[in-house]
Amino acid sequence: MTSFRRRLIACAASVALVPAQAVVGASTAAADPLVTPVWLCRPGMPANPCNQDANGNPVESAGTARYPDGSLVTLDTTNVVGGAPAGVERFTAQADPPVDCFYVYPTVDLLANPLLNLGSNPPVARPEEAAVMLTQAARFTSGCRMFAPLYRQATLPDLAVGVLTGADPYLGEGFADVQQAWNYYWNHDNLDPATGKRRGVILLGHSQGSVALERMIQASIDGNPEVTRQLVSAVLLGGAVTVPTGGVAGGGADPGSTFQHLPLCQRGTSVPVGCVVAYSSYQQAEGTAPGSGSLAWSNDPNHQIACVNPAALVAGADPGAVTSLNTYMPTRTLVQGNILNPNGHLWLELLGYDLTSFSTGFAHYASTLTGQCRRTANASWLQIDGGANILPASASTSALGLHVADYNLALGNLSELLAAQTVAWKAIQ
Repeated sequence: MTSFRRRLIACAASVALVPAQAVVGASTAAADPLVTPVWLCRPGMPANPCNQDANGNPVESAGTARYPDGSLVTLDTTNVVGGAPAGVERFTAQADPPVDCFYVYPTVDLLANPLLNLGSNPPVARPEEAAVMLTQAARFTSGCRMFAPLYRQATLPDLAVGVLTGADPYLGEGFADVQQAWNYYWNHDNLDPATGKRRGVILLGHSQGSVALERMIQASIDGNPEVTRQLVSAVLLGGAVTVPTGGVAGGGADPGSTFQHLPLCQRGTSVPVGCVVAYSSYQQAEGTAPGSGSLAWSNDPNHQIACVNPAALVAGADPGAVTSLNTYMPTRTLVQGNILNPNGHLWLELLGYDLTSFSTGFAHYASTLTGQCRRTANASWLQIDGGANILPASASTSALGLHVADYNLALGNLSELLAAQTVAWKAIQ
């Protein structure tokens, strides 16, 4: 299986139960560039789902976000101790956050968006795109202004067909939409209106969103000192970032590496900035590793899939240390689930997950799970242990692994890391 097809397996595996007729809705038509970028979240936009004004401060009640239909949900959290609720953690946000986040969501579309993917018809905000943004990225608005473009992504059936046929299922216009949105952000929004200086930016991607950001970084950031200077961090989960075996970047002329100059984050005497956090999470049985075709697998002995454990990085621990994870899982409330459809707008993506019914948006499990970057001759992954009451029973045998929960498994650690990187980035400006 080629490295390209390995990138598809995590999303395509989740389509195994989709009826064959759903593939008819796959978006195969060529499309033109969008007239202008289309945003899921952008500070100051009307009815911004991320609930931020132009400066990044809450418009509605603090600690809330919204769906495209205008319904509000809370970002507050129920702490869980010993399997039982133990108090509520209120979501708070920094006033006038000093940096920006640029987030690209993973594959969630079953049908093309827009349905008629012709010309420059723009995508529209759907509940599933909002739900995955809220699940993965909304809590980062505590420390950054959130920019999240909509893009004409390859659908879940597209990815399934690509795996079966070997064809490239990614729609060129989808990645072009992300590039266009980045260009617009860089030219119009990255300049701080108060200071006239460029702002720091955190890149956030998952799965297809990570692959889109990888291509954007290759085109616009990697090797470009002006832009790299503003990069606080790039979190690219489930996107099969590849580095030389035992290395952190390609060194300038290595086609087998995802990036030539942008390195993986490594902890020295201080928290690093301008670097990449990447991993794919699996819960493997003792003595086993993710197999060929997984996002952890590399057939090239000279290259490996990147694994950076954010918990070890922020703690200054050895990169291969076993660390406690600060886990924030979405609740049925956040994804608007109900008795008939407990996992709401993410019913397909969260198959096998038993979400809690707390009235808060998240359930917080502190130190219930552990994480460790592990590597064999061909595989490199973030090993997750514990959490029998949180994770699907099939996690240890699934080719999908814990892909859909990559962010949530260590969401608290990622938030702490990005806050520390923001402080470190500001200190060198």
